[in-house]
Amino acid sequence: MDEAKVQHKAQKPNHIKFRTFEKTCAKEDTSMTLNKPGHDVYIKSRHPVTYGCYSEIETPEAIFQFNLNHEIIGMRGKGTDWADEREWLKRSLGNDWVYYSTGGYSGTYESIGQDVLPTPIQFKIPSPYNEVYKATGEFYIPNFPYRSNDILGTDPFQHPGVQKLVSSWYEILRGTLDPGDFPEPYAGFVGRVLDTTPQVLQKRAETLFDILGTRPSVLPPDTRHVDYNVIPLSVTEGCLYKCDFCTLKTPRPFSMRPSREIEHQIKGLQELYEENLINYNAIFLGDHDALNARPDFLITCIEKAIAGFRLHESYMQGTSVYLFGSVDAFLGQGDLLFEELEQLPCRTYINLGLESADQATLDHLGKPISAKDVSACFKRMQRINETYSNIEVTANFILGENLPSEHYEAFLKLVRDGLDHPKTKGTVYFSPLLNHKPSRRLLFYFHQLKRLSRLPTFLYTIQRL
Repeated sequence: MDEAKVQHKAQKPNHIKFRTFEKTCAKEDTSMTLNKPGHDVYIKSRHPVTYGCYSEIETPEAIFQFNLNHEIIGMRGKGTDWADEREWLKRSLGNDWVYYSTGGYSGTYESIGQDVLPTPIQFKIPSPYNEVYKATGEFYIPNFPYRSNDILGTDPFQHPGVQKLVSSWYEILRGTLDPGDFPEPYAGFVGRVLDTTPQVLQKRAETLFDILGTRPSVLPPDTRHVDYNVIPLSVTEGCLYKCDFCTLKTPRPFSMRPSREIEHQIKGLQELYEENLINYNAIFLGDHDALNARPDFLITCIEKAIAGFRLHESYMQGTSVYLFGSVDAFLGQGDLLFEELEQLPCRTYINLGLESADQATLDHLGKPISAKDVSACFKRMQRINETYSNIEVTANFILGENLPSEHYEAFLKLVRDGLDHPKTKGTVYFSPLLNHKPSRRLLFYFHQLKRLSRLPTFLYTIQRL
């Protein structure tokens, strides 16, 4: 299915919306709505979208959203100190605030009617309708309070309105809400919201990392298709290569987690997610190279996770699984794994770290693989994508100003010269090097490469859990 359309809809006999009974209560300048039904299919939208079942409180200062565990998950400021009503803050599972921006407000100018009309018609297209989508495949850019590789937009966390809301959201709610001012069930809801303090949220994030045995340092780029709303499950740890350029690698050698440990994770995550488990329909199999695990092990992990998290009872339609893979892992897996993945009641996204098809660039990056294997990996990626409807293999390449010139030439030999027609499946992501300051020049490089690529090509913004 085209990635710009809705997420894959697997067989789901029990798609239920057992909580979509809205209740609204207003008191003076504060309103509250419980159990609001958000979208149940992930879409690409030019306007803010809330997914799953949630509750909302609106005060004079801001709009706040909460999940079924009464944890704050989103907010947007009101008034002149908020940049744009189309932009908002979302809280991640790891307790990071992520700012979703349109990427700017100037837009681009287009014209029609050249050589046809006496005077061509010129018009302005706002950024979220044009440049941001072309660069990322999404209409919004996630901005993080930590160092990443984003080369679009500015730092919204320097904006006074954003700083104020991030630092004082709980004080705003505590100063506005009193359970005694509301009837049930609103009074109980307010009490539970106020009990879920910033300290409680941080403790729950730390509990999540304890269950997993680590904090996932990066999510696969394909998780953008579910707005990064994934349940993490650590099935492996470590990676094969320990590349010099990578700032996210771990010192641990690659290994598979024991089955009993994975079962312990599933049970712990069930307890941690509690009522809000119903709002999830996607899994991330960590760590950095889950594809290197044994085929039977991977299939069993996916089956146990789908059953344990009851993903086919999710409020959200469709079920998907995301994982990373290395060149050697992908080439080393026989067709049996992909045949079994195809039969699972979910869509599987495998993201490969290819980085470059040029040997000099691979050596420069300190990646101990051959350009020949990268090319073989890319060819197999095309075959897998053409053969299996429920599997999509995507690839990452490096973007940088000081790379050997052959790096980009080798890339174009793969994505332009190596393909006889454009394809809608098998996205290629470019990741700017983290050890270089982002520049407009890099963005220019990217747009030129995207224009020449015969595969969907986007920027990969590093986002942690």
